[in-house]
Amino acid sequence: MTEPLNLLRQHGFSELACQFAAFIDRKEQGEQPVISLTAGLLTEAMAQGHVCLNLAHIPETLQAMTDLLPGSIEDWQAALKAGKSVGEPGEYKPLILTDEGLLYLYRYWLDERDVADAIRQRLHQVEDLDVFQLNKDLADWHNPVEGVDWQKVAVAIALSWHIAIISGGPGTGKTTIVLKILQCLQSQYKHNTPSPSTGEGQGGGEKLRIGLAAPTGKAAARLQQSISREQNLEVKTLHRLLGITEHNEQGRYNAERTLPLDVLIIDEASMIDISLMAKLMRAMPQKARLILLGDSQQLASVESGAVLANLSEAEQGQFSEKFIEQFPLFELTSQSLRTRVKQSSPEAQQSDQAETDDSSPSAENRSEAVLTDSFVRLQHSYRFDKDSLIGQLAAQVNAGHSDNAISLLQAQPESTWLPPDERSLLNTVSNGYQRFIDAVENEAKPQDILQAFDEFRVLAALKQGPQSVTSINRMMTRYLAQRGWRTAQTYYPGRPIMITQNDYRQQLFNGDIGVMLRDESGQLKACFYFGEELRWVGLNRLPAHETVFAMTVHKSQGSEFDAISILLPDEISPILNRELLYTAITRARKTLNILATEPVLRHTIHTRHQRESGLKNQLEK
Repeated sequence: MTEPLNLLRQHGFSELACQFAAFIDRKEQGEQPVISLTAGLLTEAMAQGHVCLNLAHIPETLQAMTDLLPGSIEDWQAALKAGKSVGEPGEYKPLILTDEGLLYLYRYWLDERDVADAIRQRLHQVEDLDVFQLNKDLADWHNPVEGVDWQKVAVAIALSWHIAIISGGPGTGKTTIVLKILQCLQSQYKHNTPSPSTGEGQGGGEKLRIGLAAPTGKAAARLQQSISREQNLEVKTLHRLLGITEHNEQGRYNAERTLPLDVLIIDEASMIDISLMAKLMRAMPQKARLILLGDSQQLASVESGAVLANLSEAEQGQFSEKFIEQFPLFELTSQSLRTRVKQSSPEAQQSDQAETDDSSPSAENRSEAVLTDSFVRLQHSYRFDKDSLIGQLAAQVNAGHSDNAISLLQAQPESTWLPPDERSLLNTVSNGYQRFIDAVENEAKPQDILQAFDEFRVLAALKQGPQSVTSINRMMTRYLAQRGWRTAQTYYPGRPIMITQNDYRQQLFNGDIGVMLRDESGQLKACFYFGEELRWVGLNRLPAHETVFAMTVHKSQGSEFDAISILLPDEISPILNRELLYTAITRARKTLNILATEPVLRHTIHTRHQRESGLKNQLEK
């Protein structure tokens, strides 16, 4: 395959893409160069987070290769189908091509099919639900909001259905919902609701087996802190829950040995990739309930797939007549729910057809909602009011309105927008950390130092290069050295660090942040502040870590800071998109500034990173 392989290398494809293309070429005995080139395209698309290669929508970064491929989609599909390496869904071939023109690696096609099948199997109501008790619990929950109380709707679907998907931005009350779900589940059990797995109730001596999990150690630890005062449940990472280790990638639990759970609640579900979700679904008992919470607008996982975003796409939350009849509290609160109901009567369908063209999105959503009664989008922010810069800016970025976003930044006194030159960077970052620097130099109490450090953070789009995490950390290290800090040493008082590898023995997780300080005996250790508790860890016991004056936007997911500075590179990069900027903006509680040139900022707002997937199509079959 000298010619196709050289073509891939000339176009800057990765060595992995070239080697996979060479493997496919050997299977095709050199007779189908189109398939080999397409295999290289697929590998690069997967490296960008796509689950498959959509022949009709080639990623912009790969379009330089399209002049080497058939001119029409039909010809391209025909050329692929003629090969030995390409099969139809259900066949065991290295590559799978669907009728919709989606090309998969077999493994990812299988993962997506299994996830879709498992979701479809759970699209039904819990048979033993005590509706009267749930209505009472929701009515007793005093949570005054204008219009529909979407938190209560979320709890209702979580208790009512075998799968519930709850999407909401920062400050929409997802953690509160988790606590209320747990309380309502326990209330159901107390009133003799039988366990879904055993069929036995309170009198049988069985307890409802509830699991709590999150994709990362940091997210799991944060949820643990949120619920620990009210619930005696352990929150685990998904890998730990499934028993996945470096020596056992498939995990301890699977289709043959399912998880011993009746209910599983997963927070920060936007970070779950398609392969991990497939492993989870295979390990879920058939009668167990699955509740997913997260922000579908945030950055997706580092690996391939964006399961929560795929499931949330075009969904606003539709509810059947049965659901509304079961929970009259919502109907009494507002009539707006009725406008979102999937109409079923012939008269209603005729009315819809007369009012709205069948090809319009609203008509399609009313007639084709897969997740009726199983999906809700939280809409009330308890953190940002309607006049909040952060809330308004996040909404404009999500909508792709760069003019409005820039106008907001220019008009609000609590925000600044600066070009990322060296002087602006140093002034912004050093001023942001000034209270922390003063606390360290004045030898303040450890908890005061840690709290001061957590008030501000620099969030960078890039890990390496100019205008990156690395450049900011180096800049601050030099600046502090000029102030007399001993930053030339590996370990020095005041060095902020972020853990980069989970260590269950030390109870430190990827993303945990601490500061190196001297303890009461004068010994230099790493100090962490969890909840109201200080934890000191000897330097020789620290897992892998790095300096953290700046962190990537990806690493910041789930964190909150009073003030943030968002640093974008001065050149347009494939990593820049509105999902990344939205995630960064919504990490701020009070103030933010953006360090970026106008062309880069506009490009970031205009660019969407929608990962190709056939999950929604699979669900609709």
